[in-house]
Amino acid sequence: MSRQARLGLVVLAGLLTFVGALFLLANRTYLLTDTFTVNAEFRRVGGLQPGATVYYNGISVGRVEGVRLPAAPARPIEVVLRIREDARHLIREDSRAVIQTDGLVGNVIVALTDGSAARPVISENGRLQGVDPFDFQQMSERLNTSVTRFDSVSIVLTGIMTDVRSGEGTLGRFLYDDLLYNETALTTAEARRAVQSLTARADALVGVVEQASAGVNAIIGQAAYGSGTVGRFLREDSVYTALLTAGNQFSSISRDLQGITERFETAAGWASVGAFRFAENMEALKHNFLFKPYFEERGFMEMAPFEIRERALEETFQELQEWERRLYRQEQEVQRIRAELERQGVTLPPAGVDPAGAPSTPFPPADGG
Repeated sequence: MSRQARLGLVVLAGLLTFVGALFLLANRTYLLTDTFTVNAEFRRVGGLQPGATVYYNGISVGRVEGVRLPAAPARPIEVVLRIREDARHLIREDSRAVIQTDGLVGNVIVALTDGSAARPVISENGRLQGVDPFDFQQMSERLNTSVTRFDSVSIVLTGIMTDVRSGEGTLGRFLYDDLLYNETALTTAEARRAVQSLTARADALVGVVEQASAGVNAIIGQAAYGSGTVGRFLREDSVYTALLTAGNQFSSISRDLQGITERFETAAGWASVGAFRFAENMEALKHNFLFKPYFEERGFMEMAPFEIRERALEETFQELQEWERRLYRQEQEVQRIRAELERQGVTLPPAGVDPAGAPSTPFPPADGG
């Protein structure tokens, strides 16, 4: 084979290799495939780089086109995803883009989740809700803090167990001191003796009750045969007649006492009315122009309770009006500062709504100011 033929074969092989590599690269970067673009916003991306693979349920459906810096501090990071056109029907408007790692220490990838079948299909340059990656550094810091706390607790528990084994403290003395056992045994013996003493006293009490029952039976027997005071009271009619007469007299006395009580209550009511009217007359004399100087000189001029309440209500109303005027002036100052900040280009929440989202109530100007 001539030299030119060999050179031609080498050039042809290199050209085929270049075309094959170009085709493979274009296939991996979806240059020869119909694609569409979607955007996702994240607070942090965890090292995501352009060219990273985008998966849908484990199937490669695209790549990361770009990772854009936020326009301002505290604004989200925008990630541009290029997805194959044949996967568009699987991605809905409520689908999510989750940043994950491929394996335990693998590359950072983006995984797309299923959306609702009832939601529309994502459109060109549509936006997906991004889910930030798991922060391993924060988890490790919390884990280190927990380990440190566990170490301190272990040290404290070790000291407690050492004290218990050495017989110190309440628990140590309870477990290792023989004195507690001896006292418990003595207490048990004393309790046994106390129970025996109570048993003896209970037996004696039962004997007394039996004697009392015999005496009661004897009294009942005498009463049944009319012997003694109780028997005569039960069997003789003269006692009943005397008791009935005494009851009638007691009823008559009770009615007389009730009449006296009613008269006394009536007199007390009239006395209260007289005292009240006398107090009113004295109060009127205090405010009469003829007697007012006398009471003022003697120091007896006092305000009535309703005058004290009216003065207190008046002072409270004046304080409330003063606070209302102060709040109105503060609101005017806040509106002036708000207008100044808006002229400077600062974005503020709408008027009437605080930063937490609760509506605020403006204070109208008080009367006179």
